[in-house]
Amino acid sequence: MRSSQLWQDPGPDENDLDGDSVCWEDFTLTEATEISHIEWWGSGACELGFRIEIWKQDPGTIAYQPYAIWYYGGVESAEPLITFDTTAYTTSPGPGAQTHYTLELANPIVVPANTPTNPRWFIGITGLTAQPYAQWKWSQGLGTGLKSYQFIRASGYIFWALPEGRAIILENDIVACPADLNGSGNVDAADLAILLGAWGTANAADVNGDGTVNGSDLGILLGAWGGC
Repeated sequence: MRSSQLWQDPGPDENDLDGDSVCWEDFTLTEATEISHIEWWGSGACELGFRIEIWKQDPGTIAYQPYAIWYYGGVESAEPLITFDTTAYTTSPGPGAQTHYTLELANPIVVPANTPTNPRWFIGITGLTAQPYAQWKWSQGLGTGLKSYQFIRASGYIFWALPEGRAIILENDIVACPADLNGSGNVDAADLAILLGAWGTANAADVNGDGTVNGSDLGILLGAWGGC
């Protein structure tokens, strides 16, 4: 178990509790992929739901660390590929008095393929609680070869890679037409508008997964123009 929880401060000073922590698990994709189903296991305080994040590898280093270290280290301009809070999951009993959480996404998350400049993705599952110093703990997984990364606010920021992975399942469908950004079945002006609106950022309009929506993505979109 590893603590992964954020206290939701009811006051005006934002979250600043030393007990806050966040865990991430890495995963890789060979093709652009829709993620529509997520499962995870753990126990503890999460009465306000969960925050789910997907971050790319920190582009400034070859070390095993998510770009999230900059955001949680105080650089608010650092942005994830996706982040949202949810209470829409279902629960069932898990082993060892844990809880098994299942989330079906009505609007799947589209995640680009990994590239040499972004060799892995990191997904964070974080319990949200109004109870000071209460913890939600993300269970260790049974798989091998994966690791996790953890931030702890403590008395100053602590970031560290951990040798064991978290318990998580991601289910997905390959996106046959990654330039179809709105999932309409066609690459057309609506997709072009989405891409241009995201120009210079890192989000799902980053068709080739290089970390920035730019001319390379525009070229791929124009080359795929028409029905998927």
